[in-house]
Amino acid sequence: MNTDLTRGTPHKVLFKYILPLFGSAVFQQLYTLADTIIAGKFAGQTALTAIGASAAIVNILMSVALGANAGCAVLTARYFGAKKHARAKSTVLTALLAFGAFSLLLLAVGVLTCHPLLSALKTPADAMEESVTYLNIYYFGLPFLILYNLGTGIFSALGDSRTPFLFLVFSSVSNIVLDYVMVRPLGVAGVAWATFIAQGAACILTLIFVFLRLRKMGTNERYIRTGFDLRLLRMLILLSLPVILQNSFVSVGNLFVQVRINELAQAEGIGITSGFTAGFKLIVFCTTCLCVSANGLTNFVSQNYGAHEFGRIRRGFYASLLISSSMAVVFTVLCELFASPLVSVFLPGEEDTAVALRAGTQYVRIVAYFYLVVNLKVNADSVVRGCNNNIGFTVSTFSDLILRVAFVFILTPFLGFAGVGWAWALGWIFGAAIALVFYFTLRCMRRPRTAPPEADAAQSAPPQAER
Repeated sequence: MNTDLTRGTPHKVLFKYILPLFGSAVFQQLYTLADTIIAGKFAGQTALTAIGASAAIVNILMSVALGANAGCAVLTARYFGAKKHARAKSTVLTALLAFGAFSLLLLAVGVLTCHPLLSALKTPADAMEESVTYLNIYYFGLPFLILYNLGTGIFSALGDSRTPFLFLVFSSVSNIVLDYVMVRPLGVAGVAWATFIAQGAACILTLIFVFLRLRKMGTNERYIRTGFDLRLLRMLILLSLPVILQNSFVSVGNLFVQVRINELAQAEGIGITSGFTAGFKLIVFCTTCLCVSANGLTNFVSQNYGAHEFGRIRRGFYASLLISSSMAVVFTVLCELFASPLVSVFLPGEEDTAVALRAGTQYVRIVAYFYLVVNLKVNADSVVRGCNNNIGFTVSTFSDLILRVAFVFILTPFLGFAGVGWAWALGWIFGAAIALVFYFTLRCMRRPRTAPPEADAAQSAPPQAER
């Protein structure tokens, strides 16, 4: 069911809308964690290292999927909030065709460059073969990954967070079952094939229901074209590119971090890489859950921005911040109290994992104290992006990443592996400060009342960035 986020009390509307999104994020992270846990327990420490060595590349591919999701969701939500359903339909079809073709290009390039890229990252020799196998299978599932994320973004833009949640539950449960069944005979390749099969099934189901939902949407405006539209493609690229660049830049930065981690592993033992992989998975789980509220806020802001309900945007920001801050406090306490047993879940019991356990626990305990900081940043970024200030959103994120990578290389010679955790914390602090500057300077936030009806005419033109 489509939901109009421009009506109702903001905190009640957001909470009801975010709840299924939170469930989706938890299930998505659970099956990602299951990949790592099952690989570590049943395929050994080299399999865990292989997944960790491939993680930065996988995250670059994921950034394309998330950028496609974000760009399509923001533009679709804006037209849906403005009751321009024909444009919303055309946006969806244009996004599916364009990003589907792009995913095939990425697949071909990825397979051709897999081994040289892993070698350039100084992947430990013991894990090289398994890393190449894992990554190549992941490349073949890339079209499923991108189209599935487009589908979930479309549902979210229409105010429906329940449908993608149900598909994700199906995908997550089937992925975990397939992981367990396939890892024993196939090793780390079985983990990759399990993800491929589960993601493919979820993608097909999602696209079927997207087209069924589009058929039910009526159109009553003069603009009746609902096919591929080059003008809308340009707008989609402008909205998607900052998110793709942001996440890609983050992932490229993580490539440099991974090189430094692998250098430390060569000096102190392979446990450094597997320990960082385990700790990083826990941090990503927590921060992804925190970002759920911010992602819901982006669509809330986009619909209200499209409907000129500017007064609701600030109220939505504070409501989202309250919800996610409560989660941040809980995650901080849990990570401090249970960091060691949580990291040990990923590690094989029969091997010497003392170095890995120490490294992973140390990283988690440092970074967890700054969850409230990154939570403030992602909520401010969501309002800025939803209000069409892509420049501010991009500057905020790039600053965070550049500083984080720089601090890794500055601090680790003096602090050792602990410098990695402190680099994350300092990057978040500076990123949050910059995000708040852009939030408080948004033009639309200074408009106390709904815009007059004649402003609707301006919406037919491409949205202009805030200055």
